[in-house]
Amino acid sequence: MSQPVYKLYFTGRDDPRNGCIVIGEDTKPIFFRFDTPDIFMGNARTAVTKGNGDMVAFFEWTGTSHPGSATIIGDRQIPMGRLVMTNLPFTPPGSRVFESSRGGRYAWRKPGNGSNAYDVRRDPPVPIGIYRRFVQWTPIGPSYAYMQYTFDDDVLLLDSLLALSLNRWLDLQGL
Repeated sequence: MSQPVYKLYFTGRDDPRNGCIVIGEDTKPIFFRFDTPDIFMGNARTAVTKGNGDMVAFFEWTGTSHPGSATIIGDRQIPMGRLVMTNLPFTPPGSRVFESSRGGRYAWRKPGNGSNAYDVRRDPPVPIGIYRRFVQWTPIGPSYAYMQYTFDDDVLLLDSLLALSLNRWLDLQGL
């Protein structure tokens, strides 16, 4: 029997830190929003909210654009770098590893050089999801990308989206 494949759409602004909306459905409706208000002095904060408007996580940026800490509400506070770890033993080159709040190690990796796509795998390397740039019309409006995944775990989904957001932002910055 094959695993179900779930799909999320990325709408709103094509900015992993601000105005990015993730919407779809797995065994329930899914909605996340990433917002970073404009800040002229001091540190920036990216709030991640879910469908009912409750904050589920936030990124504290040092200054306005240097990764600081990530807080996942009710669970943990970690340096943002823990969501995009590199050069770990037994990890394929080009992978950025994160550990889920529930345990387990996962990695986002670009499938090719210069690609806007990402694949997420668990350790040992088993594919569990993809992120692809693809402009399309959806029932809620235009979408610039989608994510397909084969797991039904709210914590892993949030951790994956947080790590993906940081991966996209780092790549946009050329880091």
